[in-house]
Amino acid sequence: MSFKLARLPVLFLVLAILALSCQNGPNPIEPQSAASPDLLGTTAFDIPPGAVFESATFYVDVSNAPNQTVNVHRITAPWDENTVTWNSFGGSYDPAVVGSFVSDGIGWHSVDVTALVQDWLDGTYENYGLLLEQGTTDFTQFLSSECSIVDFRPMLEICYTTGSGTECVIIQRGTMDEVADTYIRWNTPDVNYGASPYLYSGLMYLEKQSLFWFELPAFGELAAIGDFVWFDGNIDGIQDAGEWGVPDVQVNLYDCLNNLLATTFTDANGYYLFADLIPGDYNVEFIPPEGYTFTLQDQGGDDAVDSDADPVTGMAACTNLEPGETDLTWDAGLYMIPQDGCTLTIGFWKNHAGFGPQPDLVTALLPVWLGDAGGTKSIQVTTAAIAVDILSQDVYGVPSNGITKLYAQLLGAKLNIANGANGSAVGNTIIRADEFLAVNDWNDWDTLSKADKGKVSRWHIKLDDYNNGDIGPGHCDD
Repeated sequence: MSFKLARLPVLFLVLAILALSCQNGPNPIEPQSAASPDLLGTTAFDIPPGAVFESATFYVDVSNAPNQTVNVHRITAPWDENTVTWNSFGGSYDPAVVGSFVSDGIGWHSVDVTALVQDWLDGTYENYGLLLEQGTTDFTQFLSSECSIVDFRPMLEICYTTGSGTECVIIQRGTMDEVADTYIRWNTPDVNYGASPYLYSGLMYLEKQSLFWFELPAFGELAAIGDFVWFDGNIDGIQDAGEWGVPDVQVNLYDCLNNLLATTFTDANGYYLFADLIPGDYNVEFIPPEGYTFTLQDQGGDDAVDSDADPVTGMAACTNLEPGETDLTWDAGLYMIPQDGCTLTIGFWKNHAGFGPQPDLVTALLPVWLGDAGGTKSIQVTTAAIAVDILSQDVYGVPSNGITKLYAQLLGAKLNIANGANGSAVGNTIIRADEFLAVNDWNDWDTLSKADKGKVSRWHIKLDDYNNGDIGPGHCDD
């Protein structure tokens, strides 16, 4: 997910709002979610199993900007927002600088604290928070978590990757988890400023330092969503016995704010799954292959066997996934759009190439590429003789060679399309087959992986079904 820092366009408007809502008057705003002492120092952060921690960024909103360098340090001992003072804190921070920024303007400033959070994550250090200081005679002022406008409060963004892509969480008081912040000052060493809407760093009016602590999120069990895309032969919106799955259908995963999170494709049997998901709200979108459209939605009384895709948008309804839940009820039924024209088998085209009593119907439809045009291993069929060699399956390999079969069925399909048959039912298959044959030929069959052999087999079977009229516009003799 993406994080955008909200900014008001006119500076005086920002200052007016801050003066009204974040002022440190005689009755300061009380802490809304102040951390108690037993919370500080915990290392609760637990990214999901299998996830990889990527980054952490600290954000603070500057309300007085003297154009000075502000340094970030690791705090080394526990403290409490409501009681800590200069004397009780006792300089409990590592002098090493974790990161820094220049207070060169009013508004958001950020510091990369990935290394520090990684140290908290792997247990190298306890999470006691971070401290801001600047060794100059000026001072920088920040908005604290007591500011009445949530969007202006300090925050920590943590990002990690799972099998579903990159996820980021924002830790901010009033939004997610506990946050503590305050400032301490040398000339009032026993005064606590935990309720102040402003924080400070710098040496003007003697030294001041700001302290921040963010409760790192701990995620429970992950969730998953998925199921099945099938060919709805009778267009009744229900999965019936004998109706098969549709492979290679694109499925997109969204959160319920319409942010695209991940994309996958159905497997050879029509199944798909989005796993390793943070519990929350999701929906899925199905993209019908060319030549297909969606069947009726939400038919019958069993969510496990109906079609959930909106017939117009392909989008399913938003659903909530609980910790540990695997919801396998999100399906889509497809049927083929009525096609124009008709198809003929590879045997017909072999027998109508001008080498027998039948007329030559092939030459007028050439040339045809098997593979992308100009591919290193693509074959250009320029004559009827080459076409017969391909269709006979005994020159460019043998019938037991899957690529040899793919050559023949792909050539037959392209001849049918060139002859006027609607090819939308196999359009995506032809694209993928051509991409493959551009870099693989029949000599490579024995060295292919099991997965690649499976893809080739699925392609030539689907093209065979098209040429025989089982899918697509139908056979010319039907």
